Amino acid sequence: MQALEWLRQKMAIRPVRPIWGLSPAGPAWALLGLYRVGADLARVHTSVILQAPTGPAVPDAFWLSQALTQTGRTQPARRHRVAMSVDVPDLVKGELACPADVPQDAWPAEIQLEVAQALDLPPSEVSFDFHPDTVGAAGLVRLLWAGCAKSKVSEYQGWSAGAGWQLACVEPAMDASQRAAHALVGGLSSLLQQAPQDWQFRLKPTVASVSEADASLYEAREAILLQEALASPMGPRLVAAGLALKAWT
Repeated sequence: MQALEWLRQKMAIRPVRPIWGLSPAGPAWALLGLYRVGADLARVHTSVILQAPTGPAVPDAFWLSQALTQTGRTQPARRHRVAMSVDVPDLVKGELACPADVPQDAWPAEIQLEVAQALDLPPSEVSFDFHPDTVGAAGLVRLLWAGCAKSKVSEYQGWSAGAGWQLACVEPAMDASQRAAHALVGGLSSLLQQAPQDWQFRLKPTVASVSEADASLYEAREAILLQEALASPMGPRLVAAGLALKAWT
């Protein structure tokens, strides 16, 4: 019986193939892969900066696809799951205050209209994602959304698939960085004291225990730490880590 229990534990925490995040880093791109090392823990498998080739300028879709192809050849999986971030104006984000009595199955249509207006496109030509944040005192549900043109998503899917990668989603960099910051073991204060290869993330992070009186001060401090992290050379890698966590779900 003890041997069977030991085997179950080993199987439950054995590493799986990496899940990836891809984030702009100026003219380059940060690619970071996470793999599971425990029931609720992931750590960095690979962290690289993909540099654009020197010489005449070429579209990202061309050289980045080649770089991903080369990186993918060093990994055991045949197809690699990745989430990516893109810059404005390709991607827009916002929030919608929706009456709490509106059925949840009606939310997507409302968000689709918001995204279409923001991009000045017909609703049928936009892709989007959203999640509820809080319920206000006035009985309103705050829906946070992000979206971009379907043509852009098709373009990203095309060149990533051509390189042997499966695009899981496209997400704003700030959303990804906040997810990574919340899940980072040791918190943002330890970020610059560790090499990216040593970063570890909780797959099911818990909310920090802070008194109501100290909540605003805590949130302000975390916001400052996040801005400092994003302004550092580690910023794009932190975003890529948050994207990888998103792709995991």
